[in-house]
Amino acid sequence: MTRVRTIRVAISGLSPGERHLDADVAHYLSHVHRLREGDRFVAFDPRERVEAPGEIVRVDREAVSVRLGETVPARAVPPLDVTLVQCAGKGDKIDDVVRATTALGVRAVLVAESSRSVARLDAERAEKRRERWRAVALDAARQSGRGDVPNVDGPRPLPDVLSALRDDPATKLCLDPHATATFTSALPPNDASNRIVLLVGPEGGLSDDELALAERAAFVRVRLGPFVLRTELAATAALAALLALSDAE
Repeated sequence: MTRVRTIRVAISGLSPGERHLDADVAHYLSHVHRLREGDRFVAFDPRERVEAPGEIVRVDREAVSVRLGETVPARAVPPLDVTLVQCAGKGDKIDDVVRATTALGVRAVLVAESSRSVARLDAERAEKRRERWRAVALDAARQSGRGDVPNVDGPRPLPDVLSALRDDPATKLCLDPHATATFTSALPPNDASNRIVLLVGPEGGLSDDELALAERAAFVRVRLGPFVLRTELAATAALAALLALSDAE
C-alpha cells in the first residue's frame, strides 16, 4: 500500500476556523509543495504542543487562506528531558548537530565556546547565527513529525555555562572517549521525569582545565563506545542511544 506523505507546517496560535497565512508559511504550502484549494495538511503549534488538520481554502497572488480543524495534543513530543551543551566547531557543524538532535528529541541546545573552538562571534554575528540555528530546528521538527521545537541558544563561553549549571540537579554527563565510566552506567533510571545534560567538546576535545571545570560542576566523564567520534556525531549518537533506551519498554 502506498503511503501518502503528510505535509506539516508550523503555525502559532492554532484555533479552529479560517485564517490567512503569514507570507513564509503561505509560500511553503503554495510554492514549495504547490498545494491548491481542497488540499490538506497538518498544522502544529510548537509552543503549545498542539496540532490540527488544515485545508487550503483559497490561493491567490496576495495570500493563502486555510481552514483549521479542532486542535489536539501533538502526537510526537520528546519522551526525555535532555539538554545538549555543544561546543562550537568549524563551519556549519552546529547546523548539523541542531538538525539531527532535534529529530532525536533534544529539549534544548546550548552552544558554547571553548578554548579550542575555532570561531568567536561578535554580538551581531552571534544573533544571526542563533536565528539560523532556530530556523534549522523548526525545519527539522517539521520534517521529523515532532510537535514542538527545542530551545536553541548561545554561543556563550563554556566557563559561564558550566558555572550556571553547577547547582543544577540534573544528571550531567561529559562525553570523553578516554573516560573509564560507560555512558549507560551513568544514566538515571528510565523515567521521563529525569533531566539529563550532555556536554560535548569541539574538535580536539576539551582542555584539561575545562574538564576540571566540568567535574566541579558535577559532570561525570563517560565514554560512548570504543571509538573516538567526531564532535558533530557524538551528540547524535548519544541522543539516539537515549531515545532507543526510552523506547525499549
